[in-house]
Amino acid sequence: MAFTGIQATINFYTQQESDLTNELTDIMTDITGASRKMTKLVQKTSELKQIAREECYSEEDYDEVMDAIQDDYELELAKITEWESELEIRKEQLETEIKATSSYKESFKSALKQNVQSDFKYAQS
Repeated sequence: MAFTGIQATINFYTQQESDLTNELTDIMTDITGASRKMTKLVQKTSELKQIAREECYSEEDYDEVMDAIQDDYELELAKITEWESELEIRKEQLETEIKATSSYKESFKSALKQNVQSDFKYAQS
């Protein structure tokens, strides 16, 4: 019966480790998405500034449009940076949880192995 309990615990930790790994994969995908968003934002801002250079007829219009473009850029950049920071924190948490879960699982595997060896020795006596 002890074997069953230990094996069930090992299965639980294996499933938990798998779930955490899947979540970590999702987080890594989101981090990649945040990087893509940042790249697109830089490209878009650059394009808008180029259009402003070509379309604005007065210095005052140009300055006003450039300030608006820069303000929008900084706002979006702050949002993306905050999101990316949250993702990095969650990634670190998941990596820590995966290590802990793996450690627990290994300790139960060791306990199972010891129990099997102990029972085998007992049976031979």
